[in-house]
Amino acid sequence: MSAIKTYNYTVRSYHTDAAGRLFVHQLFNFLQDAAHKHADGLGFGQQQLVTENLFWVLSRLSISIAGLPGQGDELVLSTWVKSVRGAISEREFLLTGNDQVLVRASSLWFCLAGDSHKPVRLPAHYARLMNIHAEYATGNGTRKVARPETPIAPGKGMPVVARYADIDMVNHINNATYVRWLMDEVAGSNQVQGIKSLHINYLDEGFLGDGFRVAHTITSPGTLVHEVYRERPDKVICRAMTTWQK
Repeated sequence: MSAIKTYNYTVRSYHTDAAGRLFVHQLFNFLQDAAHKHADGLGFGQQQLVTENLFWVLSRLSISIAGLPGQGDELVLSTWVKSVRGAISEREFLLTGNDQVLVRASSLWFCLAGDSHKPVRLPAHYARLMNIHAEYATGNGTRKVARPETPIAPGKGMPVVARYADIDMVNHINNATYVRWLMDEVAGSNQVQGIKSLHINYLDEGFLGDGFRVAHTITSPGTLVHEVYRERPDKVICRAMTTWQK
């Protein structure tokens, strides 16, 4: 059996922005959907782990974007497991459209215990089901995003509250929701145009009703560092770096 599985997607009108291009947070939804389909189909996904009070959580994701598809485009999304060790698994993605590679992505996942939400070793009977293809789609895997040298001041940024539609099947804020917040917060900026890459680190969980601030700082021309921080108590729960066409 091939270690690489492919899935087909069509960009619908409700997936796109005012310019008819795929929303970045919708791209994240496609990646998550393919990951769930692949893992569940082979027997090591969320629907299997929940029977043992375990679940997968995304820790990091790095994306390189050559171009975002438009409304009506037919896409092929390939995914595979790059590695598994202890509680950690790496998963890769390659998105193509019109015979061109549009997106390369690497992700890092943790297996967590349902009661404590702490990392636990993935049981061997699940690890044996992973058909490994030991190659990064991005060339070097995920990236840790460092704190900006000049900290983002408390109280700065766009206020958001986690709503019902932001919550996923394990009752915390969906990974794509954070990306939507990041893009909303920079929307309309005349300093950036056309996203080229995104590295995102999920540092803690957020839940229904939690209040946050979303802010960014420019670290160099065309490069932003973003933070989503919980106001009470003050804690950064998500940090990202984006690069844009200058």
